Amino acid sequence: MSSDEEDIDSIEEEEEEVVVVKKTRRKKKKNQDPNRPKRNMSAFFLYSNAHRERVKQEQPDAKFGDIAKFLSVEFKALEPDEKAKWDDLASKDKERYQREMESYVPPSDESDSDSDDGKKKKKKKKQQKDPNAPKRNQSAFFLYSNATRAQVRTDNPDLAFGQVAQAISRNFKALPEEERAYWDEKAAADKERYQRELAEYKADA
Repeated sequence: MSSDEEDIDSIEEEEEEVVVVKKTRRKKKKNQDPNRPKRNMSAFFLYSNAHRERVKQEQPDAKFGDIAKFLSVEFKALEPDEKAKWDDLASKDKERYQREMESYVPPSDESDSDSDDGKKKKKKKKQQKDPNAPKRNQSAFFLYSNATRAQVRTDNPDLAFGQVAQAISRNFKALPEEERAYWDEKAAADKERYQRELAEYKADA
């Protein structure tokens, strides 16, 4: 498996998969040297950094994890020529990192210990999601996507997962104004539903 696939797999969430996380004691992390060369990035991360703002603008209501999924889907569906361009950029960035590391002199262990004030930072406890909390509202695109995904798969059985998502995105962008307004109204109604349920949920808390 390439580093790009590993990067993508670490972002995507598999549906209906239960993950059991085993608690382990983490070693104390050393203070990072600000002079250390910046690590090289994979082709996927370079692509993500270049297109994240565009995806945010196209999907203003999408959460961080959803944006990462969109980028993952797009990257997997790239044409070979386009993918090769990002692979080449990643290769050049790797050469840059290796070249800079050759002349890098890391600080000694003593300087690391001197800079440590001995105070342990409290790890922020992740807040567990309340199963009774109202379901977040969805954007017009997500509502359209959920409603049409099955039909797109039926009409295009040979399309891969990423290509199905791209086809849905193209169809959504090409919607006539009246139909786009229909999905915008459904999204607005869902937003009002969420805000109403959230207010009731907070009032009962």
